[in-house]
Amino acid sequence: MKKILLFFILSVISIQGFAASCADGNEPIKAVSADGSYYEYKCQENSRPNTGRLSGFRSLSTTSYGYKIVNDIVRAGKEAQRFEVRPGDCGEDQAWSDCNNNRERSEISLENHFFPGDNQWIAFSVFIPDNFKTSNSVSTTIGQIHQIGGPSGIAGSLPSFPPLIQLEAKGNNYRACIHILSGSDNNVVDECKYYNLSAISDMQGQWTDIQIHFDTTNNKSLIEVYLNNERKALLREFVNFWPKSYYIKYGIYRSFVSQHSGPMPTQVVWIDEVKMGKNQELVAINKATPVD
Repeated sequence: MKKILLFFILSVISIQGFAASCADGNEPIKAVSADGSYYEYKCQENSRPNTGRLSGFRSLSTTSYGYKIVNDIVRAGKEAQRFEVRPGDCGEDQAWSDCNNNRERSEISLENHFFPGDNQWIAFSVFIPDNFKTSNSVSTTIGQIHQIGGPSGIAGSLPSFPPLIQLEAKGNNYRACIHILSGSDNNVVDECKYYNLSAISDMQGQWTDIQIHFDTTNNKSLIEVYLNNERKALLREFVNFWPKSYYIKYGIYRSFVSQHSGPMPTQVVWIDEVKMGKNQELVAINKATPVD
């Protein structure tokens, strides 16, 4: 009994000490690790009271320029989120190292999760500047649905925890990679089914509105991707492994960067109006109620 009481007291002290570690004095909130394999506690980065912005956390990246709330280029309202990744921008935590796994990023992971059996809509708008450069060999993910408790495997001789879908810039293409997973839970085979969404050159210098619909009610799997209200992708009955939950990541993420001939170019994007809802109307752009 004494041991149990001592453990409880130490746990409370530990939690209180950790809660005070946030710069704003608030308690950390449970979030997903960078590899999607476990939960951890982090301080909120991009949430602001009464703004409508969904709570989220920076994923690994800690550079001062990598993530900012700005008001120079916005889709609606007065503020947007600016992401920047420069060559060598790799971070790490206690369980994962981008530097050791050939990756670079500046992303936000949303705190909101959804689950198998849900009917979920996700939306965001992205601004790609005129001077945005891509690689013909390395994909830059600008928006993805990841999963926790899903299967794992090896990709390019490195550990892999496949997401559900990635929206990627490669060459002059912005495309959806819907991951088709087979094999076993701990040795998954991961193949992308690609859908072209737009030419990068057609997106530069203007906002592009993205919507993803993922319906898993009644044990089915249906996913749609819309670009500027036009459906560009539709796939049914493709999920072979059900995870514990799904979550959203957005920003800039690039993997296997050594495949590029030399350092990757510096990349900057603006993202605004990130929304989650149960129908398409709830995630549509509404300038009367912007996400700031």
